[in-house]
Amino acid sequence: MLAALKLQVESYNNKCNDTCALLGTTSQGAPLVVVCSPLMKKVHQLKHSGELCFIDSSGNMDRENCRVFLLLTHSCAGGLPLGILLCQSEDEQTIAQGLEQLKQVVGEKGFAGRGHEGPQLVITDDCRAERGALGKAFPKATLLLCSFHLLQAVWRWLWSKESGVTHGDRPALFAIVKEMLYCQEIGSVDRLYSEARGHPVVARYEKFLRYLDRLYARRECWALSYRGSFLTRGNNTNNFAEAAMRVLKDKILQRTKAFNLPQLFDLLTSRLETYYEARIVDVALGRWESFQRAKFLPQDGNIAALHIQQVMDITAEKT
Repeated sequence: MLAALKLQVESYNNKCNDTCALLGTTSQGAPLVVVCSPLMKKVHQLKHSGELCFIDSSGNMDRENCRVFLLLTHSCAGGLPLGILLCQSEDEQTIAQGLEQLKQVVGEKGFAGRGHEGPQLVITDDCRAERGALGKAFPKATLLLCSFHLLQAVWRWLWSKESGVTHGDRPALFAIVKEMLYCQEIGSVDRLYSEARGHPVVARYEKFLRYLDRLYARRECWALSYRGSFLTRGNNTNNFAEAAMRVLKDKILQRTKAFNLPQLFDLLTSRLETYYEARIVDVALGRWESFQRAKFLPQDGNIAALHIQQVMDITAEKT
Protein backbone atom coordinates (compact mmCIF):
# COMPACT_ATOMS: atom_id res chain seq x y z
CA MET A 1 0.00 0.00 0.00
CA LEU A 2 2.81 2.44 0.86
CA ALA A 3 4.57 1.69 -2.43
CA ALA A 4 1.35 2.30 -4.35
CA LEU A 5 0.73 5.52 -2.42
CA LYS A 6 4.25 6.75 -3.17
CA LEU A 7 3.78 6.14 -6.90
CA GLN A 8 0.40 7.87 -6.74
CA VAL A 9 1.87 10.97 -5.08
CA GLU A 10 4.69 11.13 -7.64
CA SER A 11 2.22 10.73 -10.50
CA TYR A 12 0.00 13.48 -9.09
CA ASN A 13 2.94 15.89 -8.79
CA ASN A 14 3.99 15.12 -12.37
CA LYS A 15 0.44 15.70 -13.56
CA CYS A 16 0.29 19.06 -11.80
CA ASN A 17 3.83 19.93 -12.95
CA ASP A 18 4.44 21.12 -9.40
CA THR A 19 4.91 19.80 -5.87
CA CYS A 20 1.31 19.58 -4.72
CA ALA A 21 1.60 16.57 -2.39
CA LEU A 22 4.19 15.19 0.02
CA LEU A 23 4.41 11.73 1.52
CA GLY A 24 6.17 11.30 4.85
CA THR A 25 6.17 8.94 7.79
CA THR A 26 5.53 9.63 11.44
CA SER A 27 7.75 8.54 14.31
CA GLN A 28 5.58 5.41 14.56
CA GLY A 29 6.23 4.59 10.90
CA ALA A 30 2.70 5.44 9.77
CA PRO A 31 2.15 7.31 6.47
CA LEU A 32 1.49 11.03 6.51
CA VAL A 33 0.27 12.70 3.31
CA VAL A 34 -0.16 16.42 2.74
CA VAL A 35 -2.06 17.78 -0.26
CA CYS A 36 -2.19 21.34 -1.59
CA SER A 37 -3.70 21.09 -5.07
CA PRO A 38 -3.31 23.74 -7.78
CA LEU A 39 -6.73 25.13 -6.85
CA MET A 40 -5.71 25.31 -3.18
CA LYS A 41 -2.52 27.16 -4.12
CA LYS A 42 -4.67 29.72 -5.93
CA VAL A 43 -6.83 30.07 -2.81
CA HIS A 44 -3.62 30.84 -0.89
CA GLN A 45 -3.28 33.97 -3.04
CA LEU A 46 -6.49 35.42 -1.59
CA LYS A 47 -5.94 37.93 1.20
CA HIS A 48 -8.48 36.07 3.33
CA SER A 49 -6.13 33.08 3.56
CA GLY A 50 -3.61 35.21 5.42
CA GLU A 51 -6.22 36.66 7.75
CA LEU A 52 -8.28 33.73 8.98
CA CYS A 53 -8.09 29.96 8.76
CA PHE A 54 -10.42 27.20 9.93
CA ILE A 55 -9.29 23.66 10.69
CA ASP A 56 -11.22 20.54 11.55
CA SER A 57 -10.75 16.79 11.30
CA SER A 58 -12.88 13.74 10.83
CA GLY A 59 -12.28 10.00 10.81
CA ASN A 60 -13.94 6.82 9.63
CA MET A 61 -12.95 7.62 6.03
CA ASP A 62 -11.46 4.26 5.10
CA ARG A 63 -10.97 0.76 6.53
CA GLU A 64 -7.86 1.87 8.43
CA ASN A 65 -9.78 4.74 10.07
CA CYS A 66 -7.56 7.39 8.52
CA ARG A 67 -7.95 10.92 9.87
CA VAL A 68 -8.53 13.78 7.42
CA PHE A 69 -7.58 17.31 8.51
CA LEU A 70 -8.96 20.09 6.33
CA LEU A 71 -7.75 23.71 6.40
CA LEU A 72 -10.05 26.35 4.90
CA THR A 73 -10.51 30.08 4.58
CA HIS A 74 -13.67 32.10 4.06
CA SER A 75 -14.87 33.70 0.83
CA CYS A 76 -18.04 34.79 -0.97
CA ALA A 77 -18.28 31.19 -2.24
CA GLY A 78 -18.19 29.80 1.30
CA GLY A 79 -15.23 27.94 2.75
CA LEU A 80 -12.41 27.23 0.30
CA PRO A 81 -9.69 24.65 1.05
CA LEU A 82 -6.09 25.57 1.82
CA GLY A 83 -4.69 22.09 2.41
CA ILE A 84 -5.42 18.52 3.46
CA LEU A 85 -3.62 16.28 5.94
CA LEU A 86 -4.06 12.51 5.80
CA CYS A 87 -2.76 10.53 8.77
CA GLN A 88 -3.66 7.56 10.95
CA SER A 89 -3.29 9.39 14.25
CA GLU A 90 -4.34 12.75 15.65
CA ASP A 91 -1.68 13.24 18.30
CA GLU A 92 0.05 16.59 18.57
CA GLN A 93 3.36 15.44 17.09
CA THR A 94 1.73 13.98 13.97
CA ILE A 95 -0.40 17.08 13.32
CA ALA A 96 2.59 19.37 13.82
CA GLN A 97 4.64 17.30 11.37
CA GLY A 98 1.83 17.48 8.83
CA LEU A 99 1.59 21.26 9.16
CA GLU A 100 5.35 21.55 8.64
CA GLN A 101 5.02 19.50 5.45
CA LEU A 102 2.17 21.76 4.33
CA LYS A 103 4.39 24.81 4.79
CA GLN A 104 6.97 23.18 2.52
CA VAL A 105 4.36 22.63 -0.18
CA VAL A 106 2.83 26.13 -0.12
CA GLY A 107 6.21 27.88 0.18
CA GLU A 108 6.71 31.55 0.90
CA LYS A 109 3.75 32.58 -1.26
CA GLY A 110 1.30 30.66 0.89
CA PHE A 111 -1.24 32.29 3.18
CA ALA A 112 -1.37 35.48 1.09
CA GLY A 113 2.38 35.96 1.18
CA ARG A 114 2.83 35.29 4.89
CA GLY A 115 4.59 32.03 4.06
CA HIS A 116 5.74 29.95 7.02
CA GLU A 117 4.21 32.43 9.49
CA GLY A 118 0.79 31.10 8.54
CA PRO A 119 -2.51 32.95 8.99
CA GLN A 120 -3.04 35.66 11.55
CA LEU A 121 -6.04 33.92 13.14
CA VAL A 122 -7.05 30.26 13.39
CA ILE A 123 -10.47 29.15 14.66
CA THR A 124 -10.69 25.59 15.98
CA ASP A 125 -12.71 23.50 18.38
CA ASP A 126 -11.27 22.77 21.81
CA CYS A 127 -8.90 19.96 20.78
CA ARG A 128 -5.72 20.10 22.84
CA ALA A 129 -3.56 18.18 20.35
CA GLU A 130 -4.77 20.26 17.42
CA ARG A 131 -4.22 23.59 19.15
CA GLY A 132 -0.83 22.49 20.46
CA ALA A 133 0.31 21.52 16.96
CA LEU A 134 -0.93 24.83 15.53
CA GLY A 135 0.98 26.69 18.23
CA LYS A 136 4.18 24.91 17.20
CA ALA A 137 3.71 25.31 13.44
CA PHE A 138 2.35 28.88 13.52
CA PRO A 139 3.69 30.51 16.70
CA LYS A 140 2.70 34.00 15.52
CA ALA A 141 -0.92 33.04 14.86
CA THR A 142 -3.69 33.77 17.36
CA LEU A 143 -5.75 30.67 18.19
CA LEU A 144 -9.44 31.29 18.83
CA LEU A 145 -12.11 28.88 20.03
CA CYS A 146 -15.31 28.25 18.09
CA SER A 147 -18.26 29.78 19.94
CA PHE A 148 -20.63 26.96 19.01
CA HIS A 149 -18.26 24.22 20.13
CA LEU A 150 -17.59 26.03 23.41
CA LEU A 151 -21.29 26.26 24.29
CA GLN A 152 -21.79 22.67 23.16
CA ALA A 153 -18.96 21.51 25.43
CA VAL A 154 -20.41 23.44 28.39
CA TRP A 155 -23.88 21.96 27.84
CA ARG A 156 -22.49 18.44 27.57
CA TRP A 157 -20.51 18.90 30.75
CA LEU A 158 -23.60 20.12 32.61
CA TRP A 159 -25.46 16.98 31.50
CA SER A 160 -22.64 14.63 32.44
CA LYS A 161 -22.65 12.68 35.69
CA GLU A 162 -19.33 14.24 36.57
CA SER A 163 -20.89 17.68 37.04
CA GLY A 164 -23.50 16.60 39.56
CA VAL A 165 -25.79 19.45 38.45
CA THR A 166 -29.51 18.83 38.83
CA HIS A 167 -31.84 19.09 35.86
CA GLY A 168 -33.49 22.33 36.96
CA ASP A 169 -30.22 24.23 37.54
CA ARG A 170 -28.57 23.42 34.21
CA PRO A 171 -30.23 26.24 32.18
CA ALA A 172 -29.23 28.87 34.76
CA LEU A 173 -25.59 27.79 34.82
CA PHE A 174 -25.49 27.56 31.03
CA ALA A 175 -26.92 31.09 30.74
CA ILE A 176 -24.03 32.43 32.86
CA VAL A 177 -21.40 31.15 30.42
CA LYS A 178 -23.46 32.21 27.40
CA GLU A 179 -23.80 35.76 28.72
CA MET A 180 -20.03 35.95 29.31
CA LEU A 181 -19.46 34.73 25.75
CA TYR A 182 -21.68 37.26 23.99
CA CYS A 183 -21.15 40.38 26.09
CA GLN A 184 -19.82 43.37 24.14
CA GLU A 185 -17.26 44.86 26.53
CA ILE A 186 -14.16 43.29 28.04
CA GLY A 187 -14.98 44.68 31.47
CA SER A 188 -18.36 43.00 31.36
CA VAL A 189 -16.70 39.57 31.26
CA ASP A 190 -14.89 40.30 34.53
CA ARG A 191 -18.04 41.70 36.09
CA LEU A 192 -20.16 38.72 35.07
CA TYR A 193 -17.52 36.34 36.37
CA SER A 194 -17.45 38.08 39.76
CA GLU A 195 -21.25 38.03 39.93
CA ALA A 196 -21.31 34.35 38.98
CA ARG A 197 -19.01 33.41 41.85
CA GLY A 198 -21.55 34.90 44.25
CA HIS A 199 -24.59 33.46 42.49
CA PRO A 200 -26.69 31.27 44.82
CA VAL A 201 -27.04 28.50 42.24
CA VAL A 202 -23.30 28.43 41.48
CA ALA A 203 -22.51 28.31 45.21
CA ARG A 204 -24.24 24.90 45.42
CA TYR A 205 -21.89 23.30 42.87
CA GLU A 206 -18.18 23.44 43.66
CA LYS A 207 -17.29 21.44 40.54
CA PHE A 208 -19.00 23.98 38.30
CA LEU A 209 -17.16 26.78 40.06
CA ARG A 210 -13.82 25.12 39.27
CA TYR A 211 -15.01 24.54 35.70
CA LEU A 212 -15.94 28.22 35.40
CA ASP A 213 -12.52 29.25 36.78
CA ARG A 214 -10.78 27.24 34.05
CA LEU A 215 -12.97 28.83 31.38
CA TYR A 216 -12.34 32.33 32.71
CA ALA A 217 -8.59 31.79 32.63
CA ARG A 218 -8.89 31.24 28.85
CA ARG A 219 -11.39 34.01 28.19
CA GLU A 220 -9.19 35.66 25.52
CA CYS A 221 -9.73 32.59 23.31
CA TRP A 222 -13.53 32.44 23.38
CA ALA A 223 -15.08 35.69 24.69
CA LEU A 224 -16.29 37.75 21.71
CA SER A 225 -15.50 41.03 23.45
CA TYR A 226 -11.78 40.23 23.15
CA ARG A 227 -12.02 39.94 19.34
CA GLY A 228 -12.67 43.59 18.57
CA SER A 229 -9.20 44.14 17.08
CA PHE A 230 -9.12 40.87 15.09
CA LEU A 231 -10.09 40.50 11.42
CA THR A 232 -12.67 37.80 12.02
CA ARG A 233 -15.09 39.46 9.55
CA GLY A 234 -18.01 38.17 11.57
CA ASN A 235 -16.74 34.57 11.71
CA ASN A 236 -16.83 33.32 15.28
CA THR A 237 -17.59 29.67 14.66
CA ASN A 238 -15.97 26.77 12.85
CA ASN A 239 -19.04 26.18 10.69
CA PHE A 240 -17.13 26.47 7.40
CA ALA A 241 -15.04 23.46 8.38
CA GLU A 242 -18.10 21.56 9.63
CA ALA A 243 -19.87 22.17 6.32
CA ALA A 244 -16.78 21.09 4.38
CA MET A 245 -16.66 17.80 6.28
CA ARG A 246 -20.29 17.18 5.40
CA VAL A 247 -19.50 17.84 1.74
CA LEU A 248 -16.58 15.44 1.96
CA LYS A 249 -18.70 12.62 3.38
CA ASP A 250 -21.91 13.28 1.42
CA LYS A 251 -20.77 14.36 -2.03
CA ILE A 252 -17.23 13.00 -2.32
CA LEU A 253 -17.39 9.70 -0.42
CA GLN A 254 -21.20 9.43 -0.79
CA ARG A 255 -21.49 8.08 2.75
CA THR A 256 -19.19 5.13 2.01
CA LYS A 257 -15.65 4.29 3.09
CA ALA A 258 -12.65 4.32 0.80
CA PHE A 259 -11.03 0.93 0.36
CA ASN A 260 -7.58 2.14 1.46
CA LEU A 261 -5.42 5.24 1.74
CA PRO A 262 -4.42 5.35 -1.97
CA GLN A 263 -8.08 5.38 -3.00
CA LEU A 264 -8.87 8.08 -0.44
CA PHE A 265 -5.97 10.15 -1.81
CA ASP A 266 -7.35 9.74 -5.33
CA LEU A 267 -10.85 10.85 -4.29
CA LEU A 268 -9.54 13.93 -2.51
CA THR A 269 -7.37 15.00 -5.45
CA SER A 270 -10.03 14.40 -8.11
CA ARG A 271 -13.61 14.64 -6.87
CA LEU A 272 -12.98 17.22 -4.17
CA GLU A 273 -11.03 19.42 -6.57
CA THR A 274 -13.82 19.19 -9.14
CA TYR A 275 -16.47 20.03 -6.56
CA TYR A 276 -14.81 23.27 -5.45
CA GLU A 277 -14.04 24.26 -9.03
CA ALA A 278 -17.72 23.90 -9.89
CA ARG A 279 -18.72 25.93 -6.83
CA ILE A 280 -16.40 28.80 -7.74
CA VAL A 281 -17.64 28.78 -11.35
CA ASP A 282 -21.26 28.88 -10.16
CA VAL A 283 -20.55 31.94 -8.02
CA ALA A 284 -18.64 33.64 -10.84
CA LEU A 285 -21.59 33.11 -13.20
CA GLY A 286 -24.16 34.18 -10.63
CA ARG A 287 -25.69 30.72 -10.20
CA TRP A 288 -26.15 31.00 -6.44
CA GLU A 289 -29.09 28.60 -6.25
CA SER A 290 -26.98 25.71 -7.49
CA PHE A 291 -25.21 25.36 -4.14
CA GLN A 292 -27.19 27.52 -1.72
CA ARG A 293 -30.63 25.93 -2.14
CA ALA A 294 -29.91 22.69 -3.95
CA LYS A 295 -30.87 20.53 -0.98
CA PHE A 296 -34.18 22.39 -0.57
CA LEU A 297 -35.33 21.97 -4.17
CA PRO A 298 -37.56 18.96 -4.92
CA GLN A 299 -36.01 16.11 -6.84
CA ASP A 300 -37.81 13.91 -9.37
CA GLY A 301 -37.08 10.80 -7.35
CA ASN A 302 -38.64 12.30 -4.21
CA ILE A 303 -42.08 12.97 -5.72
CA ALA A 304 -44.37 9.99 -6.09
CA ALA A 305 -46.95 9.93 -8.90
CA LEU A 306 -49.79 9.69 -6.37
CA HIS A 307 -48.79 13.04 -4.88
CA ILE A 308 -49.14 14.89 -8.21
CA GLN A 309 -52.52 16.41 -8.97
CA GLN A 310 -53.76 18.66 -11.74
CA VAL A 311 -54.66 22.16 -10.65
CA MET A 312 -56.13 23.47 -13.91
CA ASP A 313 -56.30 22.70 -17.60
CA ILE A 314 -54.24 25.36 -19.38
CA THR A 315 -55.54 24.32 -22.83
CA ALA A 316 -59.18 24.58 -21.82
CA GLU A 317 -58.61 27.96 -20.19
CA LYS A 318 -57.02 29.38 -23.35
CA THR A 319 -59.93 28.29 -25.49
